[in-house]
Amino acid sequence: MIQPTRTPPSSPPPAAPTLVVARRIGQQLVAEGRVRGPALDDALRRHAKDEVRPAWSLVAAGVIGEPEWLERVGSHFGLAVVRIADFTIDRGLVARVPEELARRQHVLPLCNAGGEIYVACTDPSALPVFDHLKKLLGTAVLPVLVAPSELAATLEKVYLREQAVDFEHVEDPALTDLSPAEVARLREEGESGKVVQLVDRLLAHALSIGASDIHIEPAGAHLRVRFRVDGAMREGPRYSIALAPTVASRIKVMAQLDISERYVPQDGRVRLRRGGHDLDLRVSVVPVARGEKVVIRLLSAGRDHASLADLGLPPALTTRLAAEVARPHGMFLVTGPTGSGKTSTLYGLLRARAAAEVNIVTVEDPVEYELETLNQIPINPKRGVTFAVALRAILRQDPDLILVGEIRDLETASIAAEAALTGHLLLSTMHTNDAAGAVLRLCEMGVPRFLVGAVMNAVVAQRLVRRVCPDCAQPYRPSVDELVALGPELEALAAVDELRLVRAVGCARCDGAGYRGRVPIIELLTIDAGLRAAIIGGADAPTLHAHAVANGMADLRAAALERLFARDTTVAEVVRVCQGLTP
Repeated sequence: MIQPTRTPPSSPPPAAPTLVVARRIGQQLVAEGRVRGPALDDALRRHAKDEVRPAWSLVAAGVIGEPEWLERVGSHFGLAVVRIADFTIDRGLVARVPEELARRQHVLPLCNAGGEIYVACTDPSALPVFDHLKKLLGTAVLPVLVAPSELAATLEKVYLREQAVDFEHVEDPALTDLSPAEVARLREEGESGKVVQLVDRLLAHALSIGASDIHIEPAGAHLRVRFRVDGAMREGPRYSIALAPTVASRIKVMAQLDISERYVPQDGRVRLRRGGHDLDLRVSVVPVARGEKVVIRLLSAGRDHASLADLGLPPALTTRLAAEVARPHGMFLVTGPTGSGKTSTLYGLLRARAAAEVNIVTVEDPVEYELETLNQIPINPKRGVTFAVALRAILRQDPDLILVGEIRDLETASIAAEAALTGHLLLSTMHTNDAAGAVLRLCEMGVPRFLVGAVMNAVVAQRLVRRVCPDCAQPYRPSVDELVALGPELEALAAVDELRLVRAVGCARCDGAGYRGRVPIIELLTIDAGLRAAIIGGADAPTLHAHAVANGMADLRAAALERLFARDTTVAEVVRVCQGLTP
């Protein structure tokens, strides 16, 4: 952030009404021969009639340009003239200023620096407004002058109106058993005009910033909105708590849920179309202390998913993964927490094998990305279609490669292991901390160790680290403490004068986060003869991990450090992601 330099006048500036400021600037222009009196009078008349911000009618009338307007008004009031783009806007401060006030008074809080909050404005004479902002924000405010055009554009962005609302609901009759009359009743109850516009604006903004999830939750006197971008939560707008029931009802209507039920968790989905592209929304509603919390996950329906080569992995690792998925039979697992990129890796692997001579069948909950070359079966527990039931049916479909969305229970795990043992290549996911943990998790579920050792080919453990924003990344020499935090063995690197890492700063391009996008870190555990014997012999996860590392496996921590020294990410991000991993 660039902090403006305050330019104090020689004496306190007069709290002049805007019309007086406009007239003084106009008289200066007449004296300079820049404009004739009648043109000035006409502009000032329109200024008084339309109540435009100070002297702006002079710009609208072509009497003066915006840069000169800024210079003259700033000089009159003794204020710094700044560009909003040079600031990292504090969304928490914005959330505390009502949208109606910001738009009506043409003000916007920018950030807190040195105990004062910089407030962008176009009318420095509006002293009561700044007094009111001081009460709202709880600290002193320092007005800074900005171009009206830039302020208007920023207000549109921060209050989520930068996108045209053109969503079209796509009916999916398979998702509901409601009668047409019931659907019509629900739609009528949930489609209040203002609430529809509010929800559509949130969806449009989430798409524009690349959010994966929208969180809408009652919080005290406000309805709080947050967006998950690149795996991290970002503060969004706040609305009156009175809107909470109607917003939840609108989303329930879209997802064809029961809007009369507010004390039981509900899950649903919505298919939308925008600009010719389909969008799937997964909706989860749960009761909380002050009402209902709604989480919307955004997925691009029918998106042509990235290939294995497009995942951003090191070439050598890409080659090894392609070799694993080319095997004729066995089990290949991808493990990691929710949001770690498992689905992207799996679809990349599927695309590497997709060919006319290969029969690929998947069973997923839900089918996140539809590919024409795959036979994809969605889970539907209400109709009795579970992972185990679907997997049994798949085995009668003459498959070459089977993808099971997730192994959650013994029944699914046992059928998957038997399928991998009888001439099929089976891919699936699990939720464990590392690759070795996935092997032991199968054993803990009840799959016999000899069967796990026999069918397992490889396990990928995966995380995503945020990529530092290339526009504001700041090179620096790391301290000894930072290197030690990454691992005691790295302390010796402090003596390397040429060592430079990057830190996240924040700019307008990354919305102040300091990061933009994410890159995967992966450990690939290949099951060799020694590991098979260790699995069957009852070895624990740390023993399996140590054996793999001793035989050349680069674990998650090593992969994260590689990204760090390549200046793709930061020390803070590596420490965050690698907490709790096996050293």
